[in-house]
Amino acid sequence: MNQKYLMGMAAEGGQAVVFEAKASNVAAFISQNRMAPELLICTLDYKMFLTARTGMVDVCPERKFLVQELLPALVLMQTGQVQDMPLAIVPRESVQDEECPQPDWNYLRWDGYDNEKFEKIMDGSVLLNYEFLSETIPMELRIGQYEDGSGLALELVSWEEKEPEDWDTITVNLSVPCEKDHAFVDINNSGGQEICQWIEENGLGKATGRQQRSGFCIYPEYHFDARRLKELDREGYEKYVAGLQQRGRSAKSNSRPVR
Repeated sequence: MNQKYLMGMAAEGGQAVVFEAKASNVAAFISQNRMAPELLICTLDYKMFLTARTGMVDVCPERKFLVQELLPALVLMQTGQVQDMPLAIVPRESVQDEECPQPDWNYLRWDGYDNEKFEKIMDGSVLLNYEFLSETIPMELRIGQYEDGSGLALELVSWEEKEPEDWDTITVNLSVPCEKDHAFVDINNSGGQEICQWIEENGLGKATGRQQRSGFCIYPEYHFDARRLKELDREGYEKYVAGLQQRGRSAKSNSRPVR
């Protein structure tokens, strides 16, 4: 825990309260709002720290603080061994100029980032430089799958402001069957041929020579490097592969003769 203050909200649209970032205060806030269906605690600049439901901690990525400090204090309150500790609220206006350090826990856990991906994002090892209007933008490559056809979908997420911001999808779903790890690149909306050059310069894949016309544009197919994709987004790639396998099993099942 590297914050001096935290902020808690016990109801959607309710007023936030600020308190010192101590286990006793966090436990008191949860205990005092034990009937709330959901509450959240975050930093002063709204980076998530903890969520709880009806008095029970739901998600808290700061494991050391949770196990060694928060849970012991919370259990004492919940079992009646101690009276609910008073919550020392700090006036919001007194901390409005307080600077918040970058949290030392996975505050993007609620956005689907596992600890491995979060650490690699923070150290920059899975971010790729992308040139746009004479600026270099650090980009995360997020791997997904199109619902229609289960094809490979690749999305760029900007980290220019130290927070994830959806930028662009560099593949296009043409409803044309592609082999595993293959996809058509969206040269119509993603920077033209420059996106193809960017893909190759970053070792993401190579053109297969196959093309597909849709409307007034001809889209090139690329064979993407499975090892490289997994390196950049392991969880996303594994979900993509699992989706292909599930689709394959379903197709095989549907092709069996009815007896």
